[in-house]
Amino acid sequence: MIHLFIQFVSPGFLFALLAISIPILIHLFHFRRFRRVFFPNISFLQQLSDESKKQSRIKHLLVLAARILAISALAMAFAKPYVPVGGERISSDGNQVSIYIDNSFSMDAIGTSGRLLDQAKSRALEIASLYQAADRFLLLTNDFEGRHQRFVSREELESMVREVGISSRVRILTEVMERKAVLFSDEPSGSRSSYYISDFQKNTTSLEGAEPDSLTATYFIPLFAQRSDNVYVDTCWFDSPVKLPGQTARMIASIRNDGDEALSGQPVRLYIDGVQRTLASYDLAGRGEAEVELNWTIGPPGFYHGWVEIIDYPVTFDDRLYFSYEVRSQTPVLSIDQSGENRFLRALYGQDSIFLFRSTPSFSIDYSSFPRFNLIILNGLDHLPAGLITELQEFVRNGGSLAVFPGPDIDLLSYQELSDVMELDVFNRLDTSDTRVSSIDELHPVYLDVFDELPEQVDLPRVSSHYRISGTTRSSARHLLVLQNGDPFLTHQSVGDGEVFLSAVPLDEHFSNFPRHTLFVPTMFNMAIQSQSLRPAYHTIGSDIPLQLRDASLRSGEVLKLRGEDMEMIPGQRRSGNRLQLLLHDQVTSAGNYLLYSGNDSLKALSFNYDRRESLMDAYDTASLSGLLMDSGLPWIHVIDAGTVDFERAFQEYRTGHQLWRLFLLLALAFLLAEVLLLRFWR
Repeated sequence: MIHLFIQFVSPGFLFALLAISIPILIHLFHFRRFRRVFFPNISFLQQLSDESKKQSRIKHLLVLAARILAISALAMAFAKPYVPVGGERISSDGNQVSIYIDNSFSMDAIGTSGRLLDQAKSRALEIASLYQAADRFLLLTNDFEGRHQRFVSREELESMVREVGISSRVRILTEVMERKAVLFSDEPSGSRSSYYISDFQKNTTSLEGAEPDSLTATYFIPLFAQRSDNVYVDTCWFDSPVKLPGQTARMIASIRNDGDEALSGQPVRLYIDGVQRTLASYDLAGRGEAEVELNWTIGPPGFYHGWVEIIDYPVTFDDRLYFSYEVRSQTPVLSIDQSGENRFLRALYGQDSIFLFRSTPSFSIDYSSFPRFNLIILNGLDHLPAGLITELQEFVRNGGSLAVFPGPDIDLLSYQELSDVMELDVFNRLDTSDTRVSSIDELHPVYLDVFDELPEQVDLPRVSSHYRISGTTRSSARHLLVLQNGDPFLTHQSVGDGEVFLSAVPLDEHFSNFPRHTLFVPTMFNMAIQSQSLRPAYHTIGSDIPLQLRDASLRSGEVLKLRGEDMEMIPGQRRSGNRLQLLLHDQVTSAGNYLLYSGNDSLKALSFNYDRRESLMDAYDTASLSGLLMDSGLPWIHVIDAGTVDFERAFQEYRTGHQLWRLFLLLALAFLLAEVLLLRFWR
């Protein structure tokens, strides 16, 4: 926006306009005396004298005007007038300047003048050259490096700019603006300017919550890639958390097209431990998404690394998605019993080699062993001690599964406490009416692949007595089995990272025939199998989310190491009860597969991928970016087109406004020349 009023860099020189009083005083008090000459006939001379006086008066007025205008123009030239364009307060005092260079993956794209990151570095150096060497500069990149958290000289800034390289970190624009504001707050007040050089991707250019700062002259300098098309592997997931040796694993890979051109018959490959196991193809419409199914046979127990790969150019950082998984030899299950081991549970879990079944009486529970189990079953407990409730809450929130089969005469208050701490449904009074299960949630993972087709007339469990389970405003339970009267028979609810199943009946034939019913085996089998830790197949670099380890075998003070292909690091460790958190502190910067070691023993297989927000190449142009600023209530931020042929000159004019001192200097010279001409040639 161009303002219509003139401002001055050095307004103090305007006091020199008082000097125009000098030629005015000279003109007023300069009286030329004329000699009188007498002639017999002076009529002709009188006419000539009148004409000379008029001409002399006009000449003197013109000379006076030329002198006044020359002095005025000269004073204006020294005051350095300008018409503001960008709104920056020009100051001869020291300036504080921050420059943000977006060095994310998208800046590796090619623009009209080469790589966008190289253009950004050139623009940063040009901006720095507009300031004095004594000014203070702050460089920001997506890495938020410690050496970039302080103000430096112009020479040091130029050296730091040349060292900036592509980074895997992704920053929302408001994060950078907030960091800049914090660093500026520690500096003394003065003339401040901020420059943001980026491609301004729509996916990361969020101005929500940006604090107005009209005291800092702020400029957005967008750079534009020649091509914005990109095809990438967005995510992948297993269709089932269960991975048993010799069975078929089924993975779904989501591939997205961020361009307008449709694709067909494009290959996608899956590798396990460096060996290609699956080759498939995909078709993609413009701006479309495809889900590709990849199948392979699961190997013996152990840790496995893999990746899904496509071929795309020129953006390649997101063409490969790494993942890892673990195949366990056994699923550990613990039963806490009120009155002896339950024979139905022993028959199911104790006779199958894929389960490691343990039973313990309620009066001798080893709480420290809980993290070693995937599924804990409360079998017939009438009373729940406070210590047990606390440990179960920790177990479930850290990813364990809990199945609650109440006792025949439960203490409702203790079960109420369990419901309160985990925000579960509530056990109520005992209902002794005869009924039976009437419906099954076939879409729930526990029953998803159990029935080929459920017949209309199916023999479902009969119930002679059951506890009524009622929902609360805080619970979000799903009813797997429902009785004829509408009461839930078996519910499921996610709590933290774990799962909780509530049964309306004990595992007692006096309450129902469920323990002997054919539905009992798939229900309990899938509860245990799907209780395997649902850890993610991969993590995102830069997410700063601690990695959770739930393993009681880790000794206190034990040093763990994370090893990749070309790196080894010691992550930060923070223990909370039986849970260990790993803090990476941005030490993982390259996508790939890693192993977590304790000494020479591998504990976990981990995978890290680059943030896919950078894969969406759509960016704001100059006009839409200006509109976004207006809509966000930030009109004081100015957008400058970095594609200008003479960027430095154009930006200098935008930063300092349209300079007028040269015009006034020329006018001063012109008025002085006019005075000389009047005095020399007007006789």
